[in-house]
Amino acid sequence: MGLACARGPCSPRRCLGAVIGAALAGALTLGDAPHAYAQQAPGLLAPDLTAAVAHGEQSRPILVNRFEQTLGFRFKAESRGTHGTVYRLSRATRVGQQQVQLGFDLDGRPKIARLVMEISDNGMINRLAIGDAMKMMAKALRPGWAAAPKIIDETLAHAFDSFSRGMPDQVYAVETEAFNDKAALRIYPARMKASFDIRPRLPVHDLLTRDEALALLTDATLRLEPTDGSPAYVAYHAPDRLLSGQATGRESVDTGTWRIGPDGAYCVEFAPQAGWRCSTIVADDAGGYALMEMIEGRATGKIVAAARISPGNPHGLFVARVGDILPPEMVVELTAEHTEQRRKAGTENTVTAYFRSDGSFKEGPEMGRWNVLQDGRRCWKVDEPDPGPWRCAFLRETDGGTFAFLDESGDIIAEALIEEGNPRNW
Repeated sequence: MGLACARGPCSPRRCLGAVIGAALAGALTLGDAPHAYAQQAPGLLAPDLTAAVAHGEQSRPILVNRFEQTLGFRFKAESRGTHGTVYRLSRATRVGQQQVQLGFDLDGRPKIARLVMEISDNGMINRLAIGDAMKMMAKALRPGWAAAPKIIDETLAHAFDSFSRGMPDQVYAVETEAFNDKAALRIYPARMKASFDIRPRLPVHDLLTRDEALALLTDATLRLEPTDGSPAYVAYHAPDRLLSGQATGRESVDTGTWRIGPDGAYCVEFAPQAGWRCSTIVADDAGGYALMEMIEGRATGKIVAAARISPGNPHGLFVARVGDILPPEMVVELTAEHTEQRRKAGTENTVTAYFRSDGSFKEGPEMGRWNVLQDGRRCWKVDEPDPGPWRCAFLRETDGGTFAFLDESGDIIAEALIEEGNPRNW
């Protein structure tokens, strides 16, 4: 027999506001998000991706984003001309400001970069500070230049061994890995400045638009091979935006949802923690694809995994698809600031839990946290006094006016009702 509504006879709509359940033991326990995907701090419910910047409004090139997001520079200005655009960025260091100018042609391809640095009377400090900055530029702009650290150290040793303010301006050629394409170090003693000019030589990667990414991934399997050597990962993208993934050598299957943002961002959410983990899929000039890191919604240029796409679900990955369940927004609304009476399927014992709007809950002597996934599952984890595993369940209204809780296979694992507020003052 099901539990009655806590406030008398219920219509379906009234019961939605009066009855809710918790994720229970018996629901499938899942691990952390796969390594190939970016990690994001969990929240109560992932935000609406329609708030992202439209693809056509991404005004700054990937390389500019990388200098901002990963190298500590701050964007200052951009200058557009008849031949392209120059972006100016700066950062503070122990010997003063460093400024970077990145020049792009009219097609948005990086053509020239200049680093401008302040110098001091101490040649050793100059060698260390300027050397670090030049090596940073070489790594960011010439990833194939393996000999850069050695050549830069040799150049700086020659430039600053006999440095003095009375010297005339000096120019030092810096041999690179490319034939007949030298970089240049310039020293301006009277102005206490130095500059380093270098031409970027980077792999060509084009961001996919939203329509391109959707066409590529819908009803398709993505195989990711992380650049750090982690196990390969395959993920099936169902047409209804459900997602299933599995790492090589592991039996368990991760489940969740996938979305493509208006700006083309590729975002996934895996149980049990709510929150989008976004990257961007890029195409290279050889016809292949890769997964590129995103920070704060902008691509950084760092490739985190090679990507291959196959049609359909060739690995037969399980999809957590359960019908007639509550949408995630309603689960949040009906869970927060309510007290639940919960009964596990097949038993007569009930437990009581109070769920706070900050994502925490109390169940007798136990305390923990909860969130809601985009596929409608509510996930729950005891943290104190003895940490437990994450467990997740879908919610469905029953004919008797209560809510059933279902695991990923659609099996009922519990039934529950709630009271508004916190009558036990937990």
